[in-house]
Amino acid sequence: MSKTMQWAWDKAEDKLNEVTNRLQKGFITQSQAIKEIEDADENWALMGFEDITDVIDYMTKEVEVLGA
Repeated sequence: MSKTMQWAWDKAEDKLNEVTNRLQKGFITQSQAIKEIEDADENWALMGFEDITDVIDYMTKEVEVLGA
Protein backbone atom coordinates (compact mmCIF):
# COMPACT_ATOMS: atom_id res chain seq x y z
CA MET A 1 0.00 0.00 0.00
CA SER A 2 1.35 3.40 -0.87
CA LYS A 3 2.15 5.90 1.84
CA THR A 4 -0.57 8.21 0.58
CA MET A 5 -3.20 5.46 0.75
CA GLN A 6 -2.05 4.48 4.23
CA TRP A 7 -2.23 8.12 5.33
CA ALA A 8 -5.78 8.47 3.95
CA TRP A 9 -6.83 5.21 5.62
CA ASP A 10 -5.35 6.29 8.96
CA LYS A 11 -7.02 9.69 8.67
CA ALA A 12 -10.45 8.15 8.02
CA GLU A 13 -9.99 5.62 10.83
CA ASP A 14 -8.89 8.32 13.27
CA LYS A 15 -11.91 10.49 12.41
CA LEU A 16 -14.35 7.60 12.86
CA ASN A 17 -12.76 6.60 16.18
CA GLU A 18 -12.72 10.19 17.44
CA VAL A 19 -16.39 10.81 16.62
CA THR A 20 -17.43 7.39 17.99
CA ASN A 21 -15.55 7.99 21.25
CA ARG A 22 -17.06 11.46 21.72
CA LEU A 23 -20.53 10.06 21.05
CA GLN A 24 -19.96 7.17 23.47
CA LYS A 25 -18.85 9.55 26.22
CA GLY A 26 -21.86 11.81 25.69
CA PHE A 27 -19.89 14.84 24.50
CA ILE A 28 -21.99 15.00 21.32
CA THR A 29 -25.43 13.76 20.32
CA GLN A 30 -26.04 11.11 17.70
CA SER A 31 -27.29 13.73 15.24
CA GLN A 32 -24.13 15.81 15.79
CA ALA A 33 -21.99 12.71 15.23
CA ILE A 34 -23.84 11.89 12.01
CA LYS A 35 -23.38 15.46 10.79
CA GLU A 36 -19.63 15.31 11.54
CA ILE A 37 -19.29 12.04 9.62
CA GLU A 38 -21.30 13.39 6.69
CA ASP A 39 -19.21 16.58 6.59
CA ALA A 40 -15.87 14.78 6.92
CA ASP A 41 -13.82 14.69 3.75
CA GLU A 42 -12.50 11.17 4.27
CA ASN A 43 -12.03 8.21 1.96
CA TRP A 44 -14.32 5.77 3.77
CA ALA A 45 -13.97 3.22 0.96
CA LEU A 46 -10.41 2.49 2.09
CA MET A 47 -11.92 1.14 5.31
CA GLY A 48 -14.33 -1.08 3.38
CA PHE A 49 -17.43 1.11 3.55
CA GLU A 50 -19.45 1.39 0.35
CA ASP A 51 -21.13 4.69 1.20
CA ILE A 52 -21.69 7.17 4.00
CA THR A 53 -24.73 5.22 5.24
CA ASP A 54 -22.48 2.24 5.98
CA VAL A 55 -20.16 4.46 8.02
CA ILE A 56 -23.07 5.89 10.03
CA ASP A 57 -24.59 2.44 10.60
CA TYR A 58 -21.23 1.13 11.81
CA MET A 59 -20.73 4.08 14.15
CA THR A 60 -24.19 3.83 15.74
CA LYS A 61 -23.92 0.05 16.18
CA GLU A 62 -20.43 0.42 17.68
CA VAL A 63 -21.77 2.88 20.25
CA GLU A 64 -24.66 0.52 21.08
CA VAL A 65 -22.22 -2.37 21.65
CA LEU A 66 -19.83 -0.31 23.75
CA GLY A 67 -22.67 1.20 25.74
CA ALA A 68 -24.24 -2.15 26.61
